[in-house]
Amino acid sequence: MTTVQRAAGPPQTADPRRWAALAIVLLGVFMDLVDITIVLVAAPAIQTDLGAGHSSIQWVVAAYALGLGLLLITGGRLGDLFGRKRMFLTGVAGFTAASMACGLAQGIGMLIAARAVQGAAAAMMVPQALATIQVAFSVEERPKAFGIYGAVNGVAAAAAPIIGGLLVGDDPTAWRWVFWVNVPIGVIAFIGAAALMRESRAERRPRLDVLGVLIVTLGLLLALYPLVQGSELGWPWWGWAMMAGSLPVLAVFAYTQARRERAGGMPLVPTSLFRLRSFVAGLVIIVAVFSSISALFLVLTWQLQQGHHFTALRTGLTFLAWPVGLAATSGMAVQHAAKAGRRLVAVGTVLLVLSMSTLVATIGLADDLTSWHLVPGLLLGGIGFGMVAPILVHIGLSGVPEENAGAASGVANTVVQVSGAAGIAVVGSLFTTFLDHGTDRAAQLSLGFVAVAFLVGLVLCRALPKTARSMS
Repeated sequence: MTTVQRAAGPPQTADPRRWAALAIVLLGVFMDLVDITIVLVAAPAIQTDLGAGHSSIQWVVAAYALGLGLLLITGGRLGDLFGRKRMFLTGVAGFTAASMACGLAQGIGMLIAARAVQGAAAAMMVPQALATIQVAFSVEERPKAFGIYGAVNGVAAAAAPIIGGLLVGDDPTAWRWVFWVNVPIGVIAFIGAAALMRESRAERRPRLDVLGVLIVTLGLLLALYPLVQGSELGWPWWGWAMMAGSLPVLAVFAYTQARRERAGGMPLVPTSLFRLRSFVAGLVIIVAVFSSISALFLVLTWQLQQGHHFTALRTGLTFLAWPVGLAATSGMAVQHAAKAGRRLVAVGTVLLVLSMSTLVATIGLADDLTSWHLVPGLLLGGIGFGMVAPILVHIGLSGVPEENAGAASGVANTVVQVSGAAGIAVVGSLFTTFLDHGTDRAAQLSLGFVAVAFLVGLVLCRALPKTARSMS
């Protein structure tokens, strides 16, 4: 019989299996984090083997981010409602099955659909990790548990390009292994969670805002579909009409969320949060930064593998400079966020702008581009990103009242994921639009756009709170 643990606080008797259960939960988080980057390295092989266009490959990446981002808050609330262990098991099972479907895909359409399901399953799985830390560990133990969680993020960032490169190599049909590798890991995570996790639920049983999910999904698809497909179709009139049509749909979403909040319900996005200047500025910086990262690596992957004939392994090894830089500064950023959070974000975004400028100049000046030409720019970008990524959401939430912190965190983390899909759509479309000028020139223009996005984030840093609540 399963013991149900309430979310009001840590259990009266500490669960002796809590650290082993945390390891299993973080195995699921590791799968999710690796799966995002590993596909970027494998993208050209997928494109070659399935005969897909650039826009289709963008959808392979964006479909996952959309499925995850749009259902992330819902996944957390389903865990509160039906049990976090139950939803973690559901998410792991769905993620593993969708990974099998990706590995078996016979066409690009099947792969995109399976990736969307994979992202939706991850949305059921990932929110349960932080909730498990909150309910299974005492206040004294949580900093250590959160530190392990952060370390897993760093290891996943460093491991993904290497794993992807090793699995794909120079065989264009080997891309299926980047999905099959999830199957044994998923089976281990499912069995381990079933044996080790305690069940827990929220005291207050939330109602799901299904209508809100449907409306915001429709609005985002109306905006993103023509952005992804537009360049390959010659920017048809109906694409512009769809993008224009997304605006009233998203306005209806905002209206329904405000009405639900006024009625005392639990909206997906509490509109009262948008009266807080620091929160809004934080969200815009999140969009500027996180919309650019996946797009950056997708563009570089296309450029290196299609324009310079890099193998997937060589591409992965080149990208390793980024997580090395990230690992060098992320711990320091977390340690000093409470006293110098805004300053760290500002310095980090300056380094990101310089990183993109360095890469643009390097691509333009190098006669025969090699990995070593790109390492300085990528290392600089990783150092800057390490100063921003671990603390940006936390800094943005520091001006939010404690009673709204949970809702604001859900909104911010959803924006992180959806921004990734939007960035791939916008920057990927820009790259394909300029492909007639060559992969190097298309990459330069795309990275220039990314630099401008980082610059916008830098300008808005002044609106963030000067200090932040302690991250422990």
